[in-house]
Amino acid sequence: MNASAAKWCSALLLSAMLGACGSSPTPTAPTVLTTPSVGTPSRSPLAPPLTIAPVLANLSPYNRDEWKLWIDADGDCQDTRAEVLIEESVTPVLFRDLRHCVVDSGRWADPYTNRSITEVADLDIDHLVPLANAYRSGGSRWTLAQKERYANDLSYPLHLLAVTASANRAKSDQGPESWRPSNRAFWCQYATAWVHVKQIWTLTATQAEWEALQDMLATCSS
Repeated sequence: MNASAAKWCSALLLSAMLGACGSSPTPTAPTVLTTPSVGTPSRSPLAPPLTIAPVLANLSPYNRDEWKLWIDADGDCQDTRAEVLIEESVTPVLFRDLRHCVVDSGRWADPYTNRSITEVADLDIDHLVPLANAYRSGGSRWTLAQKERYANDLSYPLHLLAVTASANRAKSDQGPESWRPSNRAFWCQYATAWVHVKQIWTLTATQAEWEALQDMLATCSS
């Protein structure tokens, strides 16, 4: 199995409803839910594998500065952004410096738009489940260290994605009930990965979010 195939295979490792195709990466934070739980009854025919709960009304405003981005966790001079660019480029990347710290060019297939990108400046690194969404879904209770781990988590291949800056900014902090990739062929992977990330980090989903995820999951083949 090549790296690309392995990446998409790993996206389907989330719950019994979709089966499995390999071993899940070890999370770097809260434990994976082994038994789905439901906070409020679902009106949907498929039992949700996530806790369904509304966003707390008394949440303090989301503060992005509390989620430290692009750290160099392994001390190799390549920060989280560089690690994602290196991993997701479909060709070997070129660097701006002799130490190979900063990526200069490569070729990336944006799964949101199905566009091929070669200019690093045209790319953002997107949190599939946005930081602000994670905050509203339970991350507001996390320590700064947990928020930093979430913001830089490389243990699950679809947690962070190299996508066009325009797509990332159009998505902003929206969930699937408000925004979906224009590339419909990616809906299955997107929805399964969304559920998987929320399971790993013990995050909740709203009723509208879960219904939108079901719509996207319906595009998955048997």
